[in-house]
This record gives sequence, structure tokens and C-alpha cells, in this order.
Amino acid sequence: MNSKMMPRRTFFRGATLGAGGVFFAPFLRQLEAATEASAAKPARILFFVQGNGMYPDQIQPEGIERPAEPDTLEDRPLAGHRLAPSVAPLEPFADRMAFIQGLSGRVALGNHGCGMGALGCFPSPKDAFAETIDAVMAKALPGIFFHSGLGVVTDPETSIIYNVSARSKGVPLPTQCSPLGAHKSLFSISGGAAERKKFDANTQLLDFLADDVKRMQQRLDGAEKEKLDHYLHAFESMSGRQGSLVKLQERISMSAPEITERFGADAFAFERMEAQFEVAAGAFIAGLTNVITVSSGAGRNKVGVSFDGSELDLEAGPIPAHEVGHQKTIQETPAAELHIRTRRRHCEKLAGFVRKLESIPEGEGTMMDNTLIVYLSDAADQHHAKAYEWPIIVIGDLGGRLKTANRYLRYPWHGQKGHRTVANFYTTLLHAVGDRRDRFGLPDLTLQDIDQEGPLTEILV
Repeated sequence: MNSKMMPRRTFFRGATLGAGGVFFAPFLRQLEAATEASAAKPARILFFVQGNGMYPDQIQPEGIERPAEPDTLEDRPLAGHRLAPSVAPLEPFADRMAFIQGLSGRVALGNHGCGMGALGCFPSPKDAFAETIDAVMAKALPGIFFHSGLGVVTDPETSIIYNVSARSKGVPLPTQCSPLGAHKSLFSISGGAAERKKFDANTQLLDFLADDVKRMQQRLDGAEKEKLDHYLHAFESMSGRQGSLVKLQERISMSAPEITERFGADAFAFERMEAQFEVAAGAFIAGLTNVITVSSGAGRNKVGVSFDGSELDLEAGPIPAHEVGHQKTIQETPAAELHIRTRRRHCEKLAGFVRKLESIPEGEGTMMDNTLIVYLSDAADQHHAKAYEWPIIVIGDLGGRLKTANRYLRYPWHGQKGHRTVANFYTTLLHAVGDRRDRFGLPDLTLQDIDQEGPLTEILV
């Protein structure tokens, strides 16, 4: 132990198991003991969930028609088709992208954003009704941190929200909306002597609490003793995570993004989004987690982020997301154009994240070669989601586990033979990492004559 540290008995005198349990309660839900990775290649996934709908006609590649209610599967290469202006910043990555249209998600319907229902395939009003796909993928791809949720909302002072992810029924996962807070929670060990002192003190506290539980167990028998096993496992797991972070300290220090004005509460929304993507890239590069969910104005009954006009090449002043969703003209700019400019800015920030991973060597390629990005809206296809189709843009192939390079797929319309759902897409992701379940989430009861089980075989290797 560092001789400069205060003896832990002196430092923690008066600490009790009860106090420790209360202090660490918000973190107990986030614990996941590390297990050996089952995949031969690295694998990581980022979910990017944008509020206020992804209008299908605004992302349609040029030269590809959109029939109203198609009854056959369309599967063609993206090559030779320019991307729509709203997603044009992603054009450099078209050879590793797939546009997936025609999937429905009616089971998750909400008034505005579907929140956790979007990633969980269950009714939006039920909130944390069951595990969401990002949490299930995190179980299949364990890391030092189980999962990292990063977000941007209109109010820059917002810290933690619970909006799109759930570990299990009744256990939502947090989304950190402060880039500074996210940086501190993930990279604190790289923050210099003062932060390292706090880090070591927290580690000592965890060790002390684990010892306290063991001593209490010695005075108990049977069922009462077993009840404390959960707490013991929790404290030991967190202490183990601290030890893993120490081993990676040099790598974490090299990967941690530089804190700039973009990380502060005075930054504009898209500046904070850029900072959050820098945090996400750093977390992947450092090996801290394998599953990250970035959200922008998403959540049950949420309507997206209200940006400043200067962020959309307009005059300074608020651009209320709700009014844009209701097709109002603002600053003589039609709502459709505002949607396009907003998505384009989102795609610019996402493109920066992709380029960062492409610059990091891994194996015989780059980190992006083993990464998958799933980009969608929690409001499905429009401001007030109808969810007869739920557009999804995919970048990457998860280390060759998916056939998602240079493809445009449009599935038959809701109710037509061959129709598939968002749940089928999520089942595909699970199959790609070894979870061979037949179904994810709840079925759409209006599709009783449609087979809703199994993966999308068209994109599964």
C-alpha cells in the first residue's frame, strides 16, 4: 500500500455495511463479473439513438425508388447510389454500410419517442419492462464496464437520465448526459495525482466493505448468511474492476480524450455530442467496455434536442424540436429542411467517431473492422411514430459476423408475406455473438400470420 495513504481503518472509521450499501446502491445494478470472451475476434457495438424520428424518404439513397407498400424483398448494392443529403457525411463509409428499410416495430409504440421500447421491443409505456438489446449484447460481450450510456439533451445542466436502456425488468441503465461526468467516470484513473488518490480511496473502501460483509457472515447462519452473498459479490466485483483499471492505466491515459470547452455546460448541443463521441471512442480504444449507447434527445415521450439556430447554419436562437416535429417553419426554413440539417449534423459527429476507430490498428486491420454501429431513432419513422417501418442504418460488420457491407435491403410491408420486424434484426445481432435464441422482445399480435421468429438470414454470416 502507498505509504502516503491514510490507513484505511483511520480513514473509514465509522463506516458501516448499511452506509456502504446506501452509498453504492446506484452502482450495484451496473455490476457484471467479467467472463472469458467467447468470440475469436474482438467485437464491439455502438447504438446511436436519435429522437424525433428517422423519416424514410429523407434517408433514401438516390436512384432507388420507394414503393408505397412493397410485397417483395429488395436487396441491392449501395454502390452507384449517392446518399441523401441528410446522411451524406456517411458517404465515405458506404462500402461498409447497410440501409435496412421495411422492418416494423408496432409493439413499441408510444406518443413520441418510444424510449426503452425501441431497444427492447415491448410497449413504450412500460419503461424498463425487460432487457434491451444493448444490455443483452453487453452480457455477450463483457468488458470492465458492463455498458456505457452517453447522451445529449436540451438542458446542458442535466447529468443522469434513464431513457433508452434496461438491464432487466425494473432495472434501467443510466445515460450520462454530461461529457465531463462521463469522462470522470470512465477515465478518472488517468486524471493525475488528485484523481488517483480518490480512485485508490474508493478501492480501499470497497475492500473494507467486502471484509465487513465477511465478518458479518461469520456471525450468521443459513439463509441470512446467503443473503449477504450478493453484497459480497458486488463489492468484490467492483474492487476487481478497480484492479483491472489499474492494469490498464497507461492505455487508459493514452486513450482518454482531452477535455475542452466542448465538454462543459456552456457548449452547444452538437459540441457536447462531439465530446460524447470522443468519450465513446476513448472507451473502446482503452478496452473499458464493448457496448456503448449514445442517445440524442431520445426517451419515452421525448421529442429530440432543441438546437440553436447557429448550429444549423441559421440565425442564433432556439429551434424547438417539438415544433420541428409538428412541421412548423422556423426562420423561414421548412420543417423538412430542419430535419435534414439536424440529421446531417448528427451524421457529421458519427462520421468523426468512425474515422477515429479507422485510425486505430487492430489485428490485421483497424478497430472499425471489428465494430458495429446501429443508427436509428427511438421514434421510428416520424415525430409521432407509426412504426409500420423502422429505418436502421448499419455501419460495420462486427468483425465479419454480419453481411452488412454495401447493401440496401427493403423488406415487404407490414402484413405482407416475408415481412420482418426490428425484433428479427435484434435477434440477428444476438446470433452473431453466439446467443441463438429464437425471439427477442414481444411479438406484434397484429402479425399473427407472419413468422416473427429467427434472425434476418440475409445479413447473418
